[in-house]
Amino acid sequence: MSFAEIEAELPQLSPDELRRLALRSWTAFVEKESRNQAGNVCSEEDPSLLAALDEAIEKAGIAPNREYSAGEVRARLSKWTSK
Repeated sequence: MSFAEIEAELPQLSPDELRRLALRSWTAFVEKESRNQAGNVCSEEDPSLLAALDEAIEKAGIAPNREYSAGEVRARLSKWTSK
């Protein structure tokens, strides 16, 4: 399956399916990065990262009008990843 085909299917996924996909994608990314000796540093202020997180939160069914602190986001991620 191509990347374009995967992207085309995203609107069809439920919030729970999107969460599982995000978790699996992140896990695969972290595993590959841990093999890279140079590492990959990402700033929490990176506009691309923030935009991607905003999009993921919106697609996961969280109220987009509410702002979340970093602690609240980490707590939610911990809850999702512990399932």
